[in-house]
Amino acid sequence: MPTVPIRSLPGFYEPFSSISHLLGAGVFAILGVILLQEARGHRGRMVCLGVYVFSTVFLLSMSGVYHMLQEGSTARAVLGRLDFAAIFVLIAGTHTPIQWLFFRGPARWLTLVVMWSAVATGVTLFSVYYEDVPPALGTAVFLLLGWFAGVCGLIVWKRLGTARIRLLIAGGVTYSVGAILLGLQWPTVVPGVIGFHELWHIAVLGAMAMHWRFFYHFARSGSDTAEVLLTSTATDS
Repeated sequence: MPTVPIRSLPGFYEPFSSISHLLGAGVFAILGVILLQEARGHRGRMVCLGVYVFSTVFLLSMSGVYHMLQEGSTARAVLGRLDFAAIFVLIAGTHTPIQWLFFRGPARWLTLVVMWSAVATGVTLFSVYYEDVPPALGTAVFLLLGWFAGVCGLIVWKRLGTARIRLLIAGGVTYSVGAILLGLQWPTVVPGVIGFHELWHIAVLGAMAMHWRFFYHFARSGSDTAEVLLTSTATDS
C-alpha cells in the first residue's frame, strides 16, 4: 500500500516530526536538570544520569532539525547521519545508568564497554554507508542493540520485581512497538499529517518520559538502594 506524503509547512519539511522533537528537546533539557538535581551528592550517579540526559536532548535536537530540512539537500544528508548517530547514542545513553545503578565490577564495566563499542562501530558504519543502508536494516539494528540492553533489564527485573521496573519495561516495549510500525511503514492515522513515522516520534517521546520517571525514582540523593540491590547476586547463588 503506497504511503501518503506528509504535507510541508514553510520552514518545516516534516512538520509534526520536527516540531514534536524540537519541543521535546526543550522539555527534556528541563527534565534533565531536575533529574541531575535529584542525584546531587553522588558523583557517579550524576555522571551516568548526565550521559542519559545528553543522549535524550541530542537525539531530539538532531531529529527535530533533520526533519525541518528539505529532502535532497546537503544539509539534510549531514543531519541524517547525525540523526542515525543520535539513535545509537540514545540506546547506550539509556543503558548506562542501568548498568551503573544496578551492577558493580565486571558486570558493570564490561557491559558498558561492549555497548559503547558497538555504538561507536554502528555510528561509523552507518555514517560511511548512510546512502546505502535500507531503512529496515537500520530499524533491525536498533532493535537488536536495544534488546541486548534488555538482557540486563531481565536481571534487574529478577531482583526488583515487576512493580518497581514497570516503567523501564514499558519504555522498552514502547520503543519496540514504534520501531516495528516504522519498519512496517504502517499505519497512516491522519493522511498528510500523521503517518507511521510520526507515530515513531510519539513512541520515542513516550518511552523517554517513562525512562526518565524510572531514573528519577532511583536518582534521589542519599539513597543507596539502587546500587546495592544487585550486589548480593553472587552470594544468593
